[in-house]
Amino acid sequence: MNEQRNLLKALGPGLLFAGAAIGVSHLVQSTRAGAVYGLALIGFVILANIVKYPAFLIGNQYSAASGENLLVSYRRQGPLAIWLFVIATLLTMFAGCASISITTAALAKSNFNLPYDSMTIVLGVWAIVGAILFFGQYRALDLIVKLLLSFLTIATLASTAMILPRLPFDGLSSFMVDNYDRATILFIAALVGWMPAPLDTSVWQSLWSQARSRVTSYVPSMREAAVDYNIGFIATTILAICFVLMGAGVMHNANVTFEAGAVGFAAQIIDLYEAALGKTAATIVGFAALAVIFSTTLTAIDAWPRTLAAVALSMRGDEEGARAAHAIRHPYYWIAMLVLLAGSYVIISMMMNSFKTLIDIATTVSFLMAPIFAFLNHRAMFGGIVPVDSRPGAVIHFWSMAGVVTLAVFALAYLWFRFLS
Repeated sequence: MNEQRNLLKALGPGLLFAGAAIGVSHLVQSTRAGAVYGLALIGFVILANIVKYPAFLIGNQYSAASGENLLVSYRRQGPLAIWLFVIATLLTMFAGCASISITTAALAKSNFNLPYDSMTIVLGVWAIVGAILFFGQYRALDLIVKLLLSFLTIATLASTAMILPRLPFDGLSSFMVDNYDRATILFIAALVGWMPAPLDTSVWQSLWSQARSRVTSYVPSMREAAVDYNIGFIATTILAICFVLMGAGVMHNANVTFEAGAVGFAAQIIDLYEAALGKTAATIVGFAALAVIFSTTLTAIDAWPRTLAAVALSMRGDEEGARAAHAIRHPYYWIAMLVLLAGSYVIISMMMNSFKTLIDIATTVSFLMAPIFAFLNHRAMFGGIVPVDSRPGAVIHFWSMAGVVTLAVFALAYLWFRFLS
């Protein structure tokens, strides 16, 4: 009984990871993968999840093993490590926040037939998110994401079950790409970049783990942290496959040309489901999609400022403040949030009608930075600070190094193809 109670206390960061991960990468990129390529890219979706698994696991387990967050480890590894993280964050957070915010607004507009323009709805979404984070802080974040994920999982599985008979399955060849042309390779890089999430999300997990420990006054064991993460990881993987299947079953043979703007894209998805499966199924898909993208918006708008506040305090030499920034809501947190939203507002204003381009830029940057974060996480867990008896076993050690090498090879191959071929 005590063991079950302790496990419940540990559950949270892994589910927040799922809430952050199951967003644009699933709803937009996975759906596009199925719509354009049928079942051919499912292997890349599964491979991306497998290769990144240990780096994300370390994000959950590092705090349990060391009592620190990954940012403290990055700073200890040298100025280059922490600055690489800061640069990667700044390169992706504005485009990332803009893409998930405009997607949330587009789905809200389509689901509720709102008479407002997209920017007004975005500002409304930000106001709701800000109120939740200001008044509810971690407890509200934790509870709302759990409720949204529960609804999302049920709705997505039900929708996928209805679509299975429509899948374009014609043997083993349906799982193979016919031609690895330039457009296909560039799209695969964008798909993998945020599948299941960008690797800097592992830092968010370590900060959420600290926040969870402060709220519950309980530090989970390594096993409990792994169970928490595995629940979220399995959910993200299954739902990513579901969105590929839904895109393949409904859109692949429909000769659809996707809208460039977010509102048009969202309405297009819902209309196609309604045409294929009826209004009831389309309504379920629409609300499930809105639930998933709102959970992503909520967790991301909390995580980027939380991370930047911790980095700023750490660089100022305030290590205790860096550890506690997530709990006391340091002014740096709110300043970083204002900067994030202001930058995202500018990007949305400039790229409102270039939705797919915006997402592909953000996801490709994450794809190229992935091997760096995988390596930093590996060094954090296995570099000597964490006691040997608190580290994962030999399987995760090997898996982690294999992931670093695989991601590095993919990134180098992409750069060669993009600029030298």
